[in-house]
Amino acid sequence: MPEAISGKRRPKAFSGGTLIVLYVALTAGPVFLASLSGGLQAATIYPILARATGVAALAMFLMQFATSGRFKTISGRIGLDRTMGFHRLAAVGAMIMVVLHVFFFLFRGRDGSIATMWERLIIYMTRPDLLTGVIAAGLALILILTGKYMRGRLIPYQWWRILHGLMAISLVVLGLQHAFTNARFMADPFGASAILAVSLLAFTSLVVVYAVRPVLAFRPGFTVASAKVLSPSVAELVLTTRTPERFSFEAGQFAWLTVGRRHTVTDNPFSIASAPSDLPQLRFLIRNAGDMTANIVNLAPGMPVGVDGPHGSFTLHEAQNGPLFFLAGGIGIAPVLSLLRELAATHDKRPIRLLAGARAPEDHVVRKEITRMMEGREFRAIYLADSGADGIDCEAGACSPIHITQLLEGLLPAQATAYVCGPPPMMESAVALLIGAGVPVERIVMERFDFDAGNDAVCRGVRSRFIAIMAAVYAVVISVGLISAW
Repeated sequence: MPEAISGKRRPKAFSGGTLIVLYVALTAGPVFLASLSGGLQAATIYPILARATGVAALAMFLMQFATSGRFKTISGRIGLDRTMGFHRLAAVGAMIMVVLHVFFFLFRGRDGSIATMWERLIIYMTRPDLLTGVIAAGLALILILTGKYMRGRLIPYQWWRILHGLMAISLVVLGLQHAFTNARFMADPFGASAILAVSLLAFTSLVVVYAVRPVLAFRPGFTVASAKVLSPSVAELVLTTRTPERFSFEAGQFAWLTVGRRHTVTDNPFSIASAPSDLPQLRFLIRNAGDMTANIVNLAPGMPVGVDGPHGSFTLHEAQNGPLFFLAGGIGIAPVLSLLRELAATHDKRPIRLLAGARAPEDHVVRKEITRMMEGREFRAIYLADSGADGIDCEAGACSPIHITQLLEGLLPAQATAYVCGPPPMMESAVALLIGAGVPVERIVMERFDFDAGNDAVCRGVRSRFIAIMAAVYAVVISVGLISAW
């Protein structure tokens, strides 16, 4: 990509390959180090595999603090959305490792009948000295289920985050107590030291998240400049600062906002709608989702706002040479507007296409702004609405292959980079339409926080890489256990 487009280099962060190596080393490494001094020795193979998988599960849960901490060193290159998607999938991987830990212990005797294994399971679950391990396993299951099915649904999102964090801390504390009290593995100096090192990394992450970040978020000095309604479902929030040098971002990124002087555990993520050249003002388009977003328009000028960011890789760094195609659904127009403003500010000459969808025509709140900004450029746009469209300036219905074909007319789809942002169902259908029109999957840039669950080609590709990382951890752990028992 031409450097003139963004004027900035990629953020200083670990590459994807480096992160994979680090994760495998920090989760499977303690098991390997223990094997070097015989820490995994036992009479039969099953207790060895049980110890290996148990320690690996503990290390994996400890690493969850690092992958969920919104650290730019980790997410700066691959994107926070991918980091969080991996965080959720890795939790399932750790839980499966716990199941293997218990399963292998059930085979430790010669009698492997169902009745005997059931008796052993009951004994393990009721022994007082194993109680902390049983509770830790239960907490792990609760964390995974509530994170997938109850996040922000039965209780407010902020309270869910607090409870989630407290349960996660309890899980690893109980897991460490269980490991050092019951596992012979922990008598090994190498393996035990490795687990303690991973524990130090995890608890340092907690200190940064809950003690350091609340200070750093308010350091740029942002306050509310204005807050107003743009449509029945969209509000605009503009922040300003007297020290813009303390905050820099790239078009297309997002930030977590904390309103007032509250702790950053109450923050919420919003895409930045302005370009870097718009500083000292920072602009957000926010959809009224019925939670704290409904009160955005009531914020008084001058109110302090903590800004944790920037985050995200939905930037022009991801673009390759060739036309740019933007598909935005609903409030997904916010980061797209940021990118368009940056392209206009840097006088980018490439063809630009926009397909924007909304619930109603009045929700296309920045349409006139985009039209003015793109005057004199190689730009075409189609606006869609679920209802109330007149069929002239705004068409009724969802994105279709015809719309994609119309916008790509005269361009080479294989050379285009497509940016997709909006509700998950819209993004899944958009990816399929783009691929059907000839846009390569590797040229489709998405920003979504459910890469672990999405069903489009991009999500499947990302998820397959996540699974490959988990498979590498399992392969190392099981291999070390088998070699130790040889």
